[in-house]
Amino acid sequence: MKASPCGRKVFQAVMMIALAALFFAAQVQAAEFKPSKPINFVVPYAPGGGSDVYARAIDNVIKTERLCPERFLIVNQPGGSATIGTTSVAHSPGNEHMLLTFISGQVTGPLIVGKGAATYRDLSFIANLALDEQLIVVKADSPYKTIQDIVAAAKKGTLSIGGTATGQEDQMCNRLFEKAADIKLRYIPFNSGGECITALLGGHVNMIWANPSEFIPQYEAKMVRPLAVAKDTRVGLLKDVPTFKESGYDFVFYFFRGIAAPPKISPEVITYYQNLMKKMSDSSAWKDQYLKKYMLSPYFLNGADFSKFVAKNEAVFAEILKDLGLLK
Repeated sequence: MKASPCGRKVFQAVMMIALAALFFAAQVQAAEFKPSKPINFVVPYAPGGGSDVYARAIDNVIKTERLCPERFLIVNQPGGSATIGTTSVAHSPGNEHMLLTFISGQVTGPLIVGKGAATYRDLSFIANLALDEQLIVVKADSPYKTIQDIVAAAKKGTLSIGGTATGQEDQMCNRLFEKAADIKLRYIPFNSGGECITALLGGHVNMIWANPSEFIPQYEAKMVRPLAVAKDTRVGLLKDVPTFKESGYDFVFYFFRGIAAPPKISPEVITYYQNLMKKMSDSSAWKDQYLKKYMLSPYFLNGADFSKFVAKNEAVFAEILKDLGLLK
């Protein structure tokens, strides 16, 4: 018996609905990316520095809050003013199980190194999470009690100041200070904030540039003393530490801390990690155990906005590097 025209139309309609449902289900399944193996979390600086502390704080909060089905593996790849680790991620296109800590200095490193070093344009941006602070720190028994003491001594002789890498945040901040105070300091680069602290405590430099995460343990042990912060306002638990502006030296510095990933990953992968970092940054654990403890300001940007923010800062940083004689 042949099917009636009406029956055929009903059958065709049912089949079209079924196919549409299967297609929709396939699209939903494709969009629901989740890591299927451990995630290599690359830190392009040595252990003990601000980026290392940052990465381990992220890992700890994600783990304790059970936000991700897979664990993070911290991989330190220091060297080349952070270009070695950054380039290794840029040379891993399509790797869905790799992330990278990305800070201000990773914008300037490639400008100085030149050809062969990956730039931020070679990465996929996930999110920015916070703004960090820059301070000048001395040993607790240092003869320099205020930032004005540093300036007065520098006008009479040469003082040394340690910082992480060449042409990155610490050296840029140092140049802004030199210009504001009309002095010249001998800048000595190290591979990480941890190495800077070791050099300071060992008496190898007169002072260092450091983020709170790099010196808080030594500060609590009364081994070091911060003298000034490069911010508009005083920070967190260091209410007795004046800003450079308050001290008569008119400059500030914005140090961002974000997350990037390899190029050529799908929008679904970017969305997954972006949502993961948003959940993590909204948690009380992150706010208490990292932001509050190390005195950072929350500053979340999604990947697209973070990319624009980085591009804007690149122009500012390039001018400072030219003033330092590091760019032609």
